[in-house]
Amino acid sequence: MVQISGNTFIITGGVGGIGSGIAVDLLERGAKVVIFDILPQAVGAEKVKDLSKDNAIYVQVDITDSTSTKAGVEKAVETFGNLKGVVHCAGITIRRDWSNDVADSIADFQKMINVNTVGTFIVNAHVADAINKPLNHAPERATKPFWTTDEERGVIINFSSAAAHGLYARTLTYGPTKAAVAGITRALSDFLGPSGIRVNSVSPSIVASAMSQSNPGIFDYFLKDLETHAAFPRKPATPKDISHTIAYLIENQFVNGEDIRVDGGWRLVTPNVPGEKDFRELAPGLE
Repeated sequence: MVQISGNTFIITGGVGGIGSGIAVDLLERGAKVVIFDILPQAVGAEKVKDLSKDNAIYVQVDITDSTSTKAGVEKAVETFGNLKGVVHCAGITIRRDWSNDVADSIADFQKMINVNTVGTFIVNAHVADAINKPLNHAPERATKPFWTTDEERGVIINFSSAAAHGLYARTLTYGPTKAAVAGITRALSDFLGPSGIRVNSVSPSIVASAMSQSNPGIFDYFLKDLETHAAFPRKPATPKDISHTIAYLIENQFVNGEDIRVDGGWRLVTPNVPGEKDFRELAPGLE
């Protein structure tokens, strides 16, 4: 099975929020981590330097750009070697005022699908190829049309979302982009199976991080929703709750092609209650 200790993992979107918490957890478990984010190199490096003096680096990467992502993966291999996988946290959500016209959401959808969905495929592709490269491009394998192995070589973990399950009105554009992430995960788990690379995803609900709590109005709104519609626990997850799941997915070689919900049994609903205020007046915008 893939061990965390002594191996290298890329974490996208790793400067803040969930990604930063996962980086801390993997470092504590003995991993080397390479943080990808869109911040300028000097700014990102300054933020990452306190994580670890010797076992963490920052690389500015635009995950929507194949060339940028490939260069970042190559930097990870060059710096630490022994690349075993990626935890792909990077993504965006765009919130705007409600509108009756669906076409008003087209531009938001195009931007989010480029980052959340296309970006996921780009990251997965370059990490998988980097893991396979030293093993599959050796001269003795060059005559074989396809690569097959019984050894476990690596693991890819993507981030979908609770919003991808039972798609609902408040995530008109964001939810479908995250549902597509789960689809990419299942497709690549099958494609990369012969190469010994597992692919899974996680679907968190609301996570209590500095990033999510930076907008109290939105955070408080979803906190009330969790208290109303989650099973247990009826509260936001913490980055540590997510990182425990990540460690499990890295180390359990029999979990493959799955999406793990880390949501306290939160089932999203669109509350249209006759006689009460329209939920669109209560929700902090449309995603």
